[in-house]
Amino acid sequence: MNTQVFQGWLPSLTTAVGCAWGCWLAVSQAQQFQEQRVEQLTDEVGALRRALESRAHAAGAGLMVGASSPVASGQGRLSGEELEAMALRVATLLKASGGPVVGTGEPEASAPSVPELSSEQRESATRVGTMVDRVVSSGRMTAEDVLEIRRELAHLRGRPEADELRKKLIVAINQDRLIPAPDADGLP
Repeated sequence: MNTQVFQGWLPSLTTAVGCAWGCWLAVSQAQQFQEQRVEQLTDEVGALRRALESRAHAAGAGLMVGASSPVASGQGRLSGEELEAMALRVATLLKASGGPVVGTGEPEASAPSVPELSSEQRESATRVGTMVDRVVSSGRMTAEDVLEIRRELAHLRGRPEADELRKKLIVAINQDRLIPAPDADGLP
């Protein structure tokens, strides 16, 4: 093999081996983290089970002879508040671990309240809402439209109203009801 060919593919081979090593390391660390979270969740479920069993044993001391368990007799059952607390704790742990969470069970009232819009923000929300409705109804969005919408959305930064308007645009694009301009630098 000639030295020029060897010198040409040696750095590529070294880079490929380095990338493979880095990927393996990242995957193994992620697996370790996942195993730790599973252990934490298992411990939490075990603690909840022990608490339920101790409650069942305490309630079982006064049972009649024919009852097979406190749960069967209606005693020792968890109240709705206790079940909600358990479900919320498990959902919190799953969310923290990056696992799938269907619903948190948190009441709506606990959501942080969003401050009222200022008059400038209300005007901006009205203008951008009109622009979004216009581009969705026309089915086309030009680069100028994108820039105008961005300017108005800047006044609504971090507001749920801005997120809803962006969502409306994305849904229209995904449903092929809106075609963004190819020369636009991204979406609003």
